[in-house]
This record gives sequence, structure tokens and C-alpha cells, in this order.
Amino acid sequence: MRDYAGNAQMRRDTNDGNKNRLATIFFYLTNVTEGGATNFPRAGGLPTPYDYFDCSHGLSVYPKAGNAIIFYSLHPSLELDPLSLHGGCDVVKGTKYAANFWMWSEPYHFASSKRVETFEAFKDSHWRP
Repeated sequence: MRDYAGNAQMRRDTNDGNKNRLATIFFYLTNVTEGGATNFPRAGGLPTPYDYFDCSHGLSVYPKAGNAIIFYSLHPSLELDPLSLHGGCDVVKGTKYAANFWMWSEPYHFASSKRVETFEAFKDSHWRP
């Protein structure tokens, strides 16, 4: 949480670090000709990277349409697993489409009144019974 200490929104979203993503499922929807990996720079116990944009360290998972990865961000004790640090590497050639599903350690409500209103308007105009 110290990485986000200066980010008030992140502190609110995570209840000052007491709530976090337990697990992530990341679905690759397209192939990428070059680049676009999901990188885990601390995999295998490596130290925190100096440059978060350097994807040459740790473990890189390259996009392949129809594949998915799952990883845990918290230990069973609900403490953050620092080795779960991850990021997206630059797409050099091609287009990357992906989707994710986050499982939180506590309920996380994305349904602001504006979001619900927008969704209902979309549903009413685009979905057929």
C-alpha cells in the first residue's frame, strides 16, 4: 500500500489497504504479433524492478486468443503478495484486446448511481426481451 500512499482515491477504494484484489483472471481476446505480454517482474523472488516499464525481467505471458491466466494478489492471510506485482508490456505490432475479472477480498461496489443510470439506458435501447 505504500506505493499508493499519495493516491487518495486508491486509499478510499482499498479501505486504506484493508481491501484488495484477491485474484485476477485475465482473458486474452486477440493474438498480438509482437509485444503485449503481461509481465510479472518479481516472479521467482526477484527484487522490485527499478524500471516498471522494463519487461525483460521475471515472467512474461504473451497474448494468445482464447487463453487466460489467473493469479493471486493476496496470501491466504489476506496480506499483499509482493511477488504478484504485474503490468502490461507495450504492444509493438498488432492490437491487444483483453478482459479481466477481479475477485476482491471484500465486496467492491462499482454501481454508482450514474453508472446504473447509463447501463439501464443502454439496456433499454439495445437489448431485446
